[in-house]
Amino acid sequence: MKQTFILFILTLCLSLSLAAQKKLGNRTQGQLGESGLKRDGEKSEMDSLGYNSVESHIKTWRLSDYGTRKLNLHVDTLLCNIHNFNPIYQRTIANSYLGNLGSPYQSLIFKDRVRNESFMFFNTFEAYMNMPKEVLFFYTTTPFTSFFYETAGSKDRAENNLRVLHTQNINPFWNLGISFNLISSEGQYQHQKTRLYDFNLFSNYEKGRYGAHFVMNQNRILVNENGGVDPDDFVSASGDKPEDVKVNLSETKNKLSNFNFTANQYYNLGNGKDLIIDGDTSQIYPVKLIHDFNFESDSREFKEGTVNKDFFKSTYLNNDKSADETTLKMLSNGFHIVFNENQNKKLSFGARFGLLNKFSTYNLRRPIGENLYSQKDKNIHNTQLMTSIFRQTGKDWNWKFSGSYVFEGYNQNDYQLDGNLVYQFGDSINRQSLEITSQVKSNTPNFLMTEYHGNHQHWSLNLDKSKEISLGLEYQVKKYGFKIGGHISNLENYTYFGYDTIVSQTSKSIQVTTAYIEKDFRLGNFTLSQKIVGQKSSNQNILPLPDLSVYSNNYYSNTFFNGALDIQAGFSVYYNTAFYAPNYMPSTGQFFLQKEQELGDYPKVDLYFNFRIKRTRIFIMYEHLNATMGSQNYFSSLHYPINPGMLKYGLRWTFYD
Repeated sequence: MKQTFILFILTLCLSLSLAAQKKLGNRTQGQLGESGLKRDGEKSEMDSLGYNSVESHIKTWRLSDYGTRKLNLHVDTLLCNIHNFNPIYQRTIANSYLGNLGSPYQSLIFKDRVRNESFMFFNTFEAYMNMPKEVLFFYTTTPFTSFFYETAGSKDRAENNLRVLHTQNINPFWNLGISFNLISSEGQYQHQKTRLYDFNLFSNYEKGRYGAHFVMNQNRILVNENGGVDPDDFVSASGDKPEDVKVNLSETKNKLSNFNFTANQYYNLGNGKDLIIDGDTSQIYPVKLIHDFNFESDSREFKEGTVNKDFFKSTYLNNDKSADETTLKMLSNGFHIVFNENQNKKLSFGARFGLLNKFSTYNLRRPIGENLYSQKDKNIHNTQLMTSIFRQTGKDWNWKFSGSYVFEGYNQNDYQLDGNLVYQFGDSINRQSLEITSQVKSNTPNFLMTEYHGNHQHWSLNLDKSKEISLGLEYQVKKYGFKIGGHISNLENYTYFGYDTIVSQTSKSIQVTTAYIEKDFRLGNFTLSQKIVGQKSSNQNILPLPDLSVYSNNYYSNTFFNGALDIQAGFSVYYNTAFYAPNYMPSTGQFFLQKEQELGDYPKVDLYFNFRIKRTRIFIMYEHLNATMGSQNYFSSLHYPINPGMLKYGLRWTFYD
């Protein structure tokens, strides 16, 4: 069934490509606009395959700042790191997670953590989900299709990862695309299965003064919860197969879903002028009017067929089984006016002013009397003012300062101020940059952090606003793959899940200092790519962090047959120093503090071989090569070991016609 479905998806995308008979060759490279991209060497490759009727150009971007800005991006055509397909390690170099692909995670790098989801249950799955803010939009002169598939493990312990994207322009102004992503992993230990998928339909239209972007997508997550292994030393001491190791839970599941519809429209006013960025020319107008509409529907169900009273310390509602359900529906409308900068004036800058109105309805179990509960709604609304000034087209200096203030509603008097300053210097070959970032914010904790009534956890709290001041500095030289930086944050009224598994808030200030360095050392065909992050928390009892996290990727690469074949062979190492890594609670879906045991000080080694033949990139990887060596203390979170050694292989195939 699985193979049939994969074949169907691939056939559908190929059929759509073949159906696109109209070639969009009437735009030249200079007319591609923002983020235009002509793939290096593609013309000769197309000619050799007989597809030389039109040059293939791809332009990609993502919307930011409530849909008022485009972030220019490039299609990933590189061979390097194709084996690094796990979404959580694409976001950050160190994580606590439950060991299986698709399982809940928390970044060990504090500045990379997700802390602002309206629906807190998504915080531990954010990297796997495809939300509207992450969707890519395209302009293509020829249809573009990308297919990725990875598999590992035996039939009864299989891991599969599928990603399919197809997009094409219906005409020179209108693009339409679909994507589907699937993670399905049985896990190597009992009752650990994960199944996550997202389906996305996206479109953009731009002609003259008018433009629009639309996204409709669905995320679904189903995770079997095993509560970790029991006892921990059984993993390394027994020598038994992982599937024979005893776990704590057997009939427990978390099911999450998310639906989004987003419509962003704009209209330009005034006389258009050419804007040139990185050789691309596009039209820019003095004034832009924008309307941004979003609808989101979220749900989470925690189900337990039989209550394990030895695992769960408290049971409030039902001693036999659990069925906790929470939903959220959100509707927002944003209106913005943007005064664009004039690239030809040295002191010119742009400005944005906006008004955002958001309505939210939570549905959850709430008290209706003494020891009596019922599913009830909680309605929340907020009205927010936003503004920013910016300079984004400067040759050397670019900057942006923005602010927001909630003047009415549940989050009244919340505010956020952001600053970003970038100075670039050097010639085009030895381009260097220095960036300074800053942020000051005061936020009301999410409603679910103040009230929740589950079968195993209850809380009803009056929390103060959380405040944070942060400052960052980064220096980068792209030519040498060199980056060095630092970040410091001061936290007040920090909110977290404490040792008792429920929400808590500290009145003490916490300081987090981060320093990081990245460098690619190259010697002929050998590359040693190193990333090191050092962190220091002023309160390790409330905010424990590893002192040092390392990602080391070392490989040999070469090209053969006039560029028709690329190879890359090497090994990568993940490591962090020992600290009190968090425990995980299935009934809340959250990581919480523990003082039972320090975890870490264990290197995970992956051995891989990547190669590219024309448009096809293939990888073979033995993940966790050292699983049977040394201490075998490979726990990522308390009671949750990472998977033992596994052979994995996969491919990525792209079509430009």
